[in-house]
Amino acid sequence: MNITFFCRVNKTALSVVEFYKQDIEILKELGYSVSIATKWSEINYRKSDLIFIWWWTYAIIPVLIAKIFRKKTTITGTFNYRCPYAENDYFRRSWIQRLAIKMSTKMTDANILVSKYEYQSISDEWSLKNLYYSPHCIDIEKYQYNSTRRKNLLFLMCWTEAPNLRRKCLPEVIDAIQILKNKSISVQLIIAGRKGNGYQMIRELIKERELGDFISLIGEISERDKIKWMQECTIYLQPSKYEGFGLAMAEAMSCGAPVITTDAGEVRQVVEDAGVILSDCEPKELADAIDNLLQKPNYREDIGKKARNKIEKDFPKSRRRNELKNIIGRYQK
Repeated sequence: MNITFFCRVNKTALSVVEFYKQDIEILKELGYSVSIATKWSEINYRKSDLIFIWWWTYAIIPVLIAKIFRKKTTITGTFNYRCPYAENDYFRRSWIQRLAIKMSTKMTDANILVSKYEYQSISDEWSLKNLYYSPHCIDIEKYQYNSTRRKNLLFLMCWTEAPNLRRKCLPEVIDAIQILKNKSISVQLIIAGRKGNGYQMIRELIKERELGDFISLIGEISERDKIKWMQECTIYLQPSKYEGFGLAMAEAMSCGAPVITTDAGEVRQVVEDAGVILSDCEPKELADAIDNLLQKPNYREDIGKKARNKIEKDFPKSRRRNELKNIIGRYQK
């Protein structure tokens, strides 16, 4: 079976963004011949048996053309459905975008949602018979468990594009570190991630608060270094106003890192009792949670083990592989 993997991104993202990388690997592991397309013009409909599309936003064109060529399509990702804090929430889009997305969901052969929250919401509200749930997955062999942690080391992954750093509550995290400093609680927060248009603002905020000894803004890092920080940090921080899944948080959990996060979007489904879930991103609540966790090494170790077990049980790569195999297997000749 010939599959075209289509995602309208810079080609480099396909080797950097974990969920794109994993799906390409899984399709190849399942024995399919996989072609890559990042532009509509790169899709060869005649030679493809199935077009595997990431995101509904721009799926309508390949779905319509595939229909003409009598080819199958699947679409996967999240909608940002009923998430008031997400700037690209489905209901904030223009009517023409919403129409195109809805047409895509009805015309494609399979909609594969990575969020159970969204799957349940859309199942209840849209009349679709082609809806499937298959969550993001973690390569548990790569993101290995480690119980040895560096003292008072906090780690956070965040792309510093302005909308994203607001979503990830980075200003509130800095406020929380300020509270800890004022209480004479010594911590070292490492913030990693691609530099965006909010990077300089965050850098200036750290300087203005005189938190240079407490916070290091290190920019984009390799996957190897990301895993290293996740395996060594005392606490992984991921407060957020919305999460379609929370992949970095799940990666940290796989490494056994105790996680502090917020009850937003898919978070509760991913974490359950294997982490600390706050009601919101309020700085004092976040600072208190960090302080409390730092004082309880046995509890940290317990939830780190629970976190690893949770990922092994619910989100291993083998699960996504089996689910895609079953869905795509319906369309094999």
